[in-house]
Amino acid sequence: MSPGHATCMSHLHDFEPAPNNHWVSGYGLFGQRYFNWQQGANVKDGLSYSSLDKNHGPPHKHFNARYDPLEHNEYLQAKGVDVEALRSIHQKGDVVSS
Repeated sequence: MSPGHATCMSHLHDFEPAPNNHWVSGYGLFGQRYFNWQQGANVKDGLSYSSLDKNHGPPHKHFNARYDPLEHNEYLQAKGVDVEALRSIHQKGDVVSS
């Protein structure tokens, strides 16, 4: 690949390859267009991470990243974790001491 061309590569939560890896060829017009688009996206990401706006920051601009109810957590559901068992272990307001 030349310095003006790019292809896409990403991973899922468990470092498994994403299903849409390399959907853009790394050469020719599509590789060049993807490279230009990716440069613009990187500039926008840098601006949002370094801005002093009063929000929760990327990627959680409009909601708090810490709030994720157990019954709707996709990661726990995909792993088959029993949510009620977690609730019985971790009661609200408990202090864990070591």
